[in-house]
Amino acid sequence: MSLQNFGHTATTCHMCSSTKLSLVLDLGVQPHSDDFLDTARLNEVELFFPLRLVSCEDCGLLQIDYFVNPDILYRTNYVYESSITASGVAHYKQMATDISEKFHFLQGSLSVDIGSNVGVLLQGFKEVGFSVLGVDPAEKVATKANNAGLETIVDFFSSEIAKKIILEKGKAKVVTGTNVYAHLHDIDSATIGIKELLDEDGVLVIEAPYALDMIENVEYDTIYHQHIGYLSVRPMIAYLSKFNLELFAVEFKKIHGGTARYYIGHMGKHEISQSIGDSLEAEDSFGLYDASRLQKFASDVYEQRVQMVEMLNGLKAEGKKIVGISAPAKGNTLLNFCGIDNYYFDFITEKSTFKQGLYTPGTRIPIVTDEQLLEVQPDYAVILAWNFAEEIMKNLAVFKERGGKFIIPIPYPAIIK
Repeated sequence: MSLQNFGHTATTCHMCSSTKLSLVLDLGVQPHSDDFLDTARLNEVELFFPLRLVSCEDCGLLQIDYFVNPDILYRTNYVYESSITASGVAHYKQMATDISEKFHFLQGSLSVDIGSNVGVLLQGFKEVGFSVLGVDPAEKVATKANNAGLETIVDFFSSEIAKKIILEKGKAKVVTGTNVYAHLHDIDSATIGIKELLDEDGVLVIEAPYALDMIENVEYDTIYHQHIGYLSVRPMIAYLSKFNLELFAVEFKKIHGGTARYYIGHMGKHEISQSIGDSLEAEDSFGLYDASRLQKFASDVYEQRVQMVEMLNGLKAEGKKIVGISAPAKGNTLLNFCGIDNYYFDFITEKSTFKQGLYTPGTRIPIVTDEQLLEVQPDYAVILAWNFAEEIMKNLAVFKERGGKFIIPIPYPAIIK
């Protein structure tokens, strides 16, 4: 692969194409956060890419400014599973129920999930009476969905894929994209395809981590190369209007440290909810589009790193044994930014069999099963998937009962007593 095929620097806003991009936070150079290493690759050179958060001075979108080739991100070694946590599965099943009850589409209506992963949301729609279809470029997870009887096209969603679906199955009443719309490299083509695919009264429902929560709660580990944009209401309204689509409602969920659920339809087909005006007012009041508030976020991130490293150095000086729990993509942003490697963590435990036996990108920490946490019984365990901390601590309650202590790193490192 030639150098230009690794990725490219973005000089314009991903949504409005403005050239007025201002640096918010520089997280250095980092590896692709889902590129976990097997033993054979430990002696090979890893690829590192710039990871910087910038803001668009025109539409307000927060985004990164280096786009890694999506074939590297999703086709070569993608191992994220949306079914790995019970609370995540429950959230997506409830999402399907919520949409079904809110819009009352006929039984058998088509629901298409973009970036459908192993098919958790598809299964939810199937259970409430929809005909379902997924689209996902990651062969490993898409195969798992197909094997479970959840039909999935293994490809990147585009206007061409939309035409193929329409030809074979007709138009969709519901199109969903959970934690994927902000990942789309060719977002215009995908949005054109969604508009074509969506029936006249159909609904596009997008979920993504909410930029305001990310800034307020110092959730900088949410920033990694799969996440091109960090969505909020103002830039979404402006972007969708270019395609004669309309954001008509927004809801906020607690999952993933704060998620916005955007309801979108063809222009003029749905009543505009008060939630839109309220959200715009809240974003302006918070200062989400103000340079000074974004500069404070950057300062908060650097302070988090200082506190994290000081805590771990102090524990190591006391001779304490430390491990990590869970190996999400976000954890690798934190580990690489803070310089936390296998000097600090003896290992990281993980439920996903896709990741067990591998090593974290950049920091080379071995990943083992949850059972080894109890076999070794270290003194401290840092929960990298802090967004599922409650479930993780409940599942691993024996660790705490035996005297172990959990550490939650975000917004600032805290020992749970």
